[in-house]
Amino acid sequence: QTKSCLDSYFSGFGLNPDNLPQYATYIGKLLDLTTKYGADGVNMFCSLEQVAEDCLGGLLNSPCMTAAAFQQMYGMSVTDSYEYATDFPVRAYMCKNKQVMDDNLVCFDDVHLKHLDERKKCTTDLENAMAKVTDGDYCKPWGPFVTCNDDVYVKYCGAQVKGSVCI
Repeated sequence: QTKSCLDSYFSGFGLNPDNLPQYATYIGKLLDLTTKYGADGVNMFCSLEQVAEDCLGGLLNSPCMTAAAFQQMYGMSVTDSYEYATDFPVRAYMCKNKQVMDDNLVCFDDVHLKHLDERKKCTTDLENAMAKVTDGDYCKPWGPFVTCNDDVYVKYCGAQVKGSVCI
């Protein structure tokens, strides 16, 4: 059931579940929605998110939604599997706190479009840290990654977005 729910979700974004792209491409699809449609774009992805949550039910927070499960279901890299797996609870949180998104959407899009170098450094640091994991704890590198991204968005959008940026 997990894969069926996820396949429907990804198809809603025009992605082929049999050949999911790198996580960055998926995020690009989400950002295209907000850039093109503004708050309506947020509503679109939150609607798809809610359908996926309803379909998954209790599976949303189960071993079926771990990075290992994403690797098994979709045959993706370790980094992509962690990014996709963590994306669902993040999107659920963002959609439940949508007002912050609505209030800061223009700034979020501006940061995404104009400060790619700073955000890319966060991703590069994460990828390097993931490659150096020797004890199997692939969660550890995510703390600095989240902080790094948070710092970039706070720098340009203000303290009110601290802890709200998940993209």
